[in-house]
Amino acid sequence: MMNSKLFSIFCIFLIATLPSAHAFSVLGHELNAGWDDVAALGVGGVALGAVAVTAGAPVLVAAGIGIGGAIAVDYAYRWATGKDVEESAAVTGAVKTNVTDEEYVNGSYVYEELAGYRQYSEESAAKDIAEIKDKLESGIGTYSFKTSGTLSDVSVSMKGPDKIYGFSAFPVQLKFDEALTGSESSYVKIESVKIYLVDSDGVKWNERTYSDDIKLQEESNDYPDAIEEYILNFTMKAPDPYIGKAKSQVTNAPNREILQELINAEVKEFELVVEIDGYAKLYKEESGYKLDPITGLEVWKTWEEYDKTITIDTKLTTLEAWDRIHNGVYYVDGADGSLPTKFVNEVTPIAYSSYANGATSNIIGRCWASPVHCYNSSAQYKFILVGQPENLEPVPVTIEDDYRALVLKLRDDGVATIASETPGNFHDMAVHNGVTTSLNYLKDDSTEAFETYFIVIADVDDDIDSALPVWCIIQPRISVIDNVKYSLSEEFKEEILELLSDGSISDSDTERITEIIEISENSLKEKQYVAEIESEKYDDNEKARNAISNALEDYEKAFEYYEKAKNTDDPEEVKVYTYLAGDIYEPAGDYWKEAAEKYNLGLDDQGDALASNAEKLESLAAEYEPSLWFTAGSTISEWWDQFKSGFGIGDVPDTVLIIVVVIVLVCGAAIVIKVL
Repeated sequence: MMNSKLFSIFCIFLIATLPSAHAFSVLGHELNAGWDDVAALGVGGVALGAVAVTAGAPVLVAAGIGIGGAIAVDYAYRWATGKDVEESAAVTGAVKTNVTDEEYVNGSYVYEELAGYRQYSEESAAKDIAEIKDKLESGIGTYSFKTSGTLSDVSVSMKGPDKIYGFSAFPVQLKFDEALTGSESSYVKIESVKIYLVDSDGVKWNERTYSDDIKLQEESNDYPDAIEEYILNFTMKAPDPYIGKAKSQVTNAPNREILQELINAEVKEFELVVEIDGYAKLYKEESGYKLDPITGLEVWKTWEEYDKTITIDTKLTTLEAWDRIHNGVYYVDGADGSLPTKFVNEVTPIAYSSYANGATSNIIGRCWASPVHCYNSSAQYKFILVGQPENLEPVPVTIEDDYRALVLKLRDDGVATIASETPGNFHDMAVHNGVTTSLNYLKDDSTEAFETYFIVIADVDDDIDSALPVWCIIQPRISVIDNVKYSLSEEFKEEILELLSDGSISDSDTERITEIIEISENSLKEKQYVAEIESEKYDDNEKARNAISNALEDYEKAFEYYEKAKNTDDPEEVKVYTYLAGDIYEPAGDYWKEAAEKYNLGLDDQGDALASNAEKLESLAAEYEPSLWFTAGSTISEWWDQFKSGFGIGDVPDTVLIIVVVIVLVCGAAIVIKVL
């Protein structure tokens, strides 16, 4: 009972000593305290203190809990309502609350978000290729194998790469060591070494033969020039049923089905086989008395004489190379689809994400291209490729090539034709190579879409046997888009900035800004109308249907922000709202609309690329929009106002009602304590 009375006194003291409504400084930060803070502190202190007393806590502990609860509740209240947020943040919880003039006109932040961090330069291209090379770098390791047949008086070891990517040439090293015992005259002669691959269908690939005699013998005084070990290096290649098709795409009319087959090709399981033929000629030591021709006397002598010949006919088989095979398809990150057409005057190429396949351990590449790709225009491409002869060490090789860069036009009759192409060669691919070309996207009534490919056919030559042909294909994740115009032009934005330059909005400013926005809204309505019409043809394609729905949602959000811009007298809000409408949500809607079209054509990857850009813009918009907590708080505030109005107390300040609630709680707690 004593604790209860003391706690009641503490509650009265707490409320009486709360700060009055004024601003004060704490650790250099100004806090704008008011009666709402008083109420929040009171509720927190009384509620948590009462819980502590009810639980039987000592009065000092209850007081401490009450103070802590008061502070915690008021802190949460101030955070939720935005009272501690600087004025510039507009108490919405938004990450960004203003748009710079440079960003408003030029969209530099949008450019960075969509283009990524890689703009072309010799340095950035070299760094980019180096990063890819590091990921695909291979070392050499020992292979285990099974032996069948006869292998006498010689030991064999095998080495190969620890990683092989795709349909690549790769080194195999065989080491032969004599393992003779007994007579120094004995030797092993390897007459033939044959190496090849056998795939899972039993087909033999890339047979290579070394037929020079290899004589192995223990070095001794009688045989000082004898060779005890010998190393053979071979260049092999993963089974590749696609090389003929790849060559045809460089030299003949391209076929889209074949190009897609190359992009998705996978290596079949294979076994590495080595066949060794030869013989071991063995001598034995004999001892006995023999006539010395000089003295004419019989003396004890040791001599060597032929014993026997053992045929070497053995086969080594291993799956080690297959176990180290990795899919040749690799993906490199970068920009997707195309940047919005507002950036059409940007000429510096950017790195595009792309898929590649083929002899990935031998040839790697990267595609750079113009930021914008739209119909009835041309785009600059820069393909950077480099061979990787170091992945074939210890076999010294050269890699020479022919290439073809091409754009396919996909027609509505299902036929793909060449829209633009550039053939050529890099010659020695051991060095950094690049080709710059212009490819165009001329559209006619039958055109549905375009695709870009870069194909390389190269010969890997080790000067031992015939060169091995390898191939590489790159498909950048580019999607050509309509050359759309945006409702809020640069001229309009510059005019708006001029109207806002004095930091205020006059009646005449408002009138002109409203005119500009209504012109923009009319332009946007045309896009919205077209999207609504097109949505009817996507009923049977879920991805297309969802994409066009997203387009309409983003267009609607653009309208909402245009309306907000017309109904504010805050210059900064005019900029932010028109920026969100014209530079974020409208282009995002355009991306979704283009994505829906690509999905409907079955070009899901192009659709995904465009959808990815739409989502990036939507994420950027979220940085300028109120936080979830602020939005929820606004909703609750509306409900609370409706609640008060229903009881006829709509004009009563919230602070007064909160203080009444506190008093009721305190009195109620006191009555309960007295009764108990």
